[in-house]
Amino acid sequence: MLVVGEIHTALLPHSRPLTPEEARAALSLAVGESVVQWARPVPHTASPVLLHGVDCRFPLGPKPDSQQGEADDRNGSLRAVGSVASRAVLTGGQLLQGSAWASVSLSQHPRRMPWSYYLSKPGTLETIGKFDAHRLAEGYLIAEQRADRGKLLDTAAVARHSIHDVLARPMFDQRPPIKTGSTRLRWAAITDPSKGETVAFRLAGNDRRRLRIVTGPVDPEQVAAAAEDLAVHDWLLTAVAARVALAKIGEDSRHTLRTLRPVVDHLLHLWSAGARTAPELEFVWDALERRPGLTRQWTTMTERVRSQIDYGAADLAAQILDLMEQRQRQAGGSGGAYR
Repeated sequence: MLVVGEIHTALLPHSRPLTPEEARAALSLAVGESVVQWARPVPHTASPVLLHGVDCRFPLGPKPDSQQGEADDRNGSLRAVGSVASRAVLTGGQLLQGSAWASVSLSQHPRRMPWSYYLSKPGTLETIGKFDAHRLAEGYLIAEQRADRGKLLDTAAVARHSIHDVLARPMFDQRPPIKTGSTRLRWAAITDPSKGETVAFRLAGNDRRRLRIVTGPVDPEQVAAAAEDLAVHDWLLTAVAARVALAKIGEDSRHTLRTLRPVVDHLLHLWSAGARTAPELEFVWDALERRPGLTRQWTTMTERVRSQIDYGAADLAAQILDLMEQRQRQAGGSGGAYR
């Protein structure tokens, strides 16, 4: 079986973290469906899972012996029919994610079935044609580079739909504490018990990432949760690194303090790698902690941020003391003229 998905992550446009009650109200996207919340180790809220019916083409990657490039639309595609699952996720009351995923399997029927058949299998796409999980995974991960992408499965649109539903609420003041960008993680997981567990995580640009997993039997929603967990922490690394780059460290202490202080106030406490990853998928974090070593990168960067805050505050305090002493000397010197 193949499971595919996409996650968009961004900072909520609000000046402070949402309370648990506010988060529940913001993510109540379906009437009568429950919002799920956790308090530890970091507050976490997930909306009800919604379903989106699709009838589209699913891209194929190149054949093993093919000379065609990965993004060549001549690699072909299969018809896929079914539904894509989606939800909105809020971490720490501030980091908003739109997540979409679907399991993909070969249809047992040579033709398209009525919608009632597909609705009985929520979050599942069935392909009509020869099924090759590895080619489908490769084709999906690079589908946005293909010339025929307008005809292909668009999980990005489904993920954005969840975010737009949340942001349409009138409860946000549109004053985020930090100006940051968003990131997009597209992932594919092949469930193949005969293969060893593998993980490949790549940066595909300033804001795009790709994750490919080979694992044993696992629930598709658990894979989506593990990918959401990774996407949050990748966003944190990206956002804090961008603020450090803007901080003019060693040039302007006041600017450094103004730039890095919101990072300390709003982001540093949100790191909890693997907290939402099921035991069956802990190997994903084990692999990523070895290389590239995400937590090591985070620790190094956050120590730098905290040290710059400390050094900057000490430098400003010294400057204020010097100014006060200078004014006292000036006041003492001018005071003699009035005696």
